[in-house]
Amino acid sequence: MPRFMVTRTLPPLNSEQLNEVGKNVIATCDRMGMQWIRSHVTADGKHSFCEFEAPSVEACREHAALAGLPVDEVIALGMEIGPSQFK
Repeated sequence: MPRFMVTRTLPPLNSEQLNEVGKNVIATCDRMGMQWIRSHVTADGKHSFCEFEAPSVEACREHAALAGLPVDEVIALGMEIGPSQFK
């Protein structure tokens, strides 16, 4: 299944709210047949970068709407590279 990066501008979230968001993301993925791979949140907590396996850009946007999350952009990912490949 293709992978996508979803970028978001987040409202302020405390740890309890973040926990609820995470549970909601997983439940919505399960209902839609998607998989949440990982997310990175900026040090100031204002932005996140979330990687998903999903059938399409539209599915990522639908997931966000159902989960009640904002979306700035959905980017289709290509090949994955890392430092171990270049040693």
